[in-house]
Amino acid sequence: MPIGPGQTLLHYRIVEKIGAGGMGEVYRAEDLELGREVAIKMLPAETAADPDHLERFRREARALATLDHPNIVTIHSVEEADGIHFLTMTLVDGQTLDRLIPEGGLSLDRLWDLGVALADALAAAHDKGVIHRDLKPGNVMVTGDGRLRVLDFGLAKLAESGPVGDEEETRALELTRKGIIVGTPAYISPEQIEGKPADHRTDIFLLGILLHQMATGCRPFQGDSTAAVMAAVLKDTPPAATELRGELPHRLDGIISRCLAKEPEKRYQSARDVCSELT
Repeated sequence: MPIGPGQTLLHYRIVEKIGAGGMGEVYRAEDLELGREVAIKMLPAETAADPDHLERFRREARALATLDHPNIVTIHSVEEADGIHFLTMTLVDGQTLDRLIPEGGLSLDRLWDLGVALADALAAAHDKGVIHRDLKPGNVMVTGDGRLRVLDFGLAKLAESGPVGDEEETRALELTRKGIIVGTPAYISPEQIEGKPADHRTDIFLLGILLHQMATGCRPFQGDSTAAVMAAVLKDTPPAATELRGELPHRLDGIISRCLAKEPEKRYQSARDVCSELT
């Protein structure tokens, strides 16, 4: 059934639609039992009918439920009503990073603050065996008081070495061995393009893309088409951030360059290391 303002799912009254993506639509809603506003992410009916998509949605909920970090959105519950599958999350009011990055990049103070918060959030997720795999400015929210929150683990994958049981791990691997490119063309790693396994170092590559964009206002990999952008990710070395913005510290070039190494083994091996380099 169509969802709109004023409708109720269980004890959640829909207020307005606030976003949409490949893995679901997001609504502001009022929790009538607890008297608070929440965000509801629900799967379209046609998507919920697909067992693979439904399993991925449920896996997102399990992945998020293990995370407790001030820079990661908090999941409250997983629900189903009238055939609609949805989860409830903390409502984050603010602006996505893509709307905050000005031409020429962020101020140095804000760049360091947000870069550290982003790396720390990824480190916490990786510690729990959770990989985001779709990290991009539209999935990073900055609140009015400057707090960064990473959103939408809709493409998250429980790491093969993470705290999952054999049956669940086997199912997760089935979903990621179909040879399908998962991610957004301008924010994707070489291994994702090539259909190779993605691990926590994939997120480090994506972090490098965001750091470059936050520092310069420009994406490091560009092209006139999706194919051209992917070719750039696979082959090109982007210009150093200091070439585009002279007042940036040269040590930032080294951090970004190492994050963006084509081979995962040449990148930082943990987001915690990136966080340390940025502090």
